[in-house]
Amino acid sequence: MTSLMPMPDRAAGLAPCATRVVDAPAGIPEGWPETVSVPMAWSGSQFKHESEYILTLSELDVQEAEKALQSFKALGLDGDCVSRDNFPLPTLGSRLDRVRQDIHQGKGFGVIRGLDPQNYSVEDLTVLYLGIQSYIASCHGRQDRKGNMLVHIVADNSSKLKAGHHRHSTSPITFHNEEAGDIVSWLTRNTAVSGGKCIIASAYTVYNVLAASHPDMIRTLSRSDWPFAL
Repeated sequence: MTSLMPMPDRAAGLAPCATRVVDAPAGIPEGWPETVSVPMAWSGSQFKHESEYILTLSELDVQEAEKALQSFKALGLDGDCVSRDNFPLPTLGSRLDRVRQDIHQGKGFGVIRGLDPQNYSVEDLTVLYLGIQSYIASCHGRQDRKGNMLVHIVADNSSKLKAGHHRHSTSPITFHNEEAGDIVSWLTRNTAVSGGKCIIASAYTVYNVLAASHPDMIRTLSRSDWPFAL
């Protein structure tokens, strides 16, 4: 429920981005593949049409989701208890299953559009989001050290929050990996006045590019003492 833009072919001008181990052997580590050939090793030029990665909900799909919302609310459960077992989507569910298959075994990303956030309370919108995403992934991962599984990406000018995490800043964010689970999803409630573009890249393709052009970087990044920044 957000906008994604696949990264163009190969990282333009791969500049050195790691402190390399000077005395390390040349080439990729022993036992590591020269190339990873899987559906998730894609480049942006492969996708000619947005329909290849966007599922747009029809009016009937939205009505079905709203019916599932009311059914779940009637159970009196907390929102984090929503699952495909108590959020029935008899028709839309099969289409979401295809999205799930594509995310887990295919290209690894997708976009779902069609819900108007202005039509729902924050609580109802959140349950709709969690109910739909339960058809994609059934487990929730921690987003931070506090154990939060759902966090808000919103600008905050109070210095502590803004400085504490980039999710509270309007500044551009460099390419990074998310540490909280295998799948990360966003629910867009409001559109930014400017900016807000999200560019993604295939980690498998990044690996293939590095293996072919800078294998020493892979050796450096594979070391057990390579720092991971939170």
